[in-house]
Amino acid sequence: MSLDPGVADYLARVAAAVPPLAEPTPVARRNRMELIARRFPAPEDTVARGDAWIALPGREVAVRIYRPRAGTLPAIVYLHGGGWVAGSLATHDGACAALAQDADAVVASVHYRRAPESPYPAPNDDAYAALAWVAEHAEALAVDRARIAVAGDSAGAHLAIGCAIEARERGGPAIAFQLLVYPVVEPAFDTASYLAHASSPTLTRDDMIWYWRQYLPEGADDGSARAVPTRDSLAGLPRAHVVVASLDPLRDEGVALAARFERASVAVTLAEAPSLPHGFLRSAPYAAAARSAQAALGAAARAALHG
Repeated sequence: MSLDPGVADYLARVAAAVPPLAEPTPVARRNRMELIARRFPAPEDTVARGDAWIALPGREVAVRIYRPRAGTLPAIVYLHGGGWVAGSLATHDGACAALAQDADAVVASVHYRRAPESPYPAPNDDAYAALAWVAEHAEALAVDRARIAVAGDSAGAHLAIGCAIEARERGGPAIAFQLLVYPVVEPAFDTASYLAHASSPTLTRDDMIWYWRQYLPEGADDGSARAVPTRDSLAGLPRAHVVVASLDPLRDEGVALAARFERASVAVTLAEAPSLPHGFLRSAPYAAAARSAQAALGAAARAALHG
């Protein structure tokens, strides 16, 4: 299966405008992702935005609230991708605005602490704190406490699963739905898709090995399913919609995750985006196939939260 021509054109434009990394340090990866977001912005939209800060012991967590219209709406707590190292409110601004419109929901995008300065469990702690904050402030945010979802792409999807596991163990907040877009699940790098797409133009096998080392360095792993969700049963988690990309090294672990949900009697749907690579959300404003896949996952969230 060949790469979608629209996405190929977008990636060629990015490569010409933003030089590849000379040295893949955390700062260099962050800077490149931010620069791409500035050079290739999403189109203007009518979604209202507002920033808030969650005060926690020794830190504040920034949250950007996206509201597509007035009235009480479902809420989606969104965790951005970037290998737990890169990504920010800015890099995923367009994707979160599109999700708010497509799902007809308030989206709360979370700027969690990032590795390697803040490895596991810091990103997970911030993600769960944001979920608890949205639930606690549901009335002020004009969201329906009974319809709060967790969502994310890539490493953000991993954090979303961790939120669901932690909420199950703590007895709340209640989560109505999980939206998991090309999720990172576990540090197992020898699946068929990892080997077939080891040198993918948007994410390589070596990238993922490096990212896992930043997030879960030696000495940080406590053996918890928050760190590696496959360590425990997924039973009792909220229904999920898993999106995989056919040209993604992570494709097979996303498919396997959906199968695990099904075996655990968790309602799950699986959607595969053909001819698309990892990270296709960033190309959605520039490639029709990517935008179609983005609209479809937003529609799945709308159906789950408004059905």
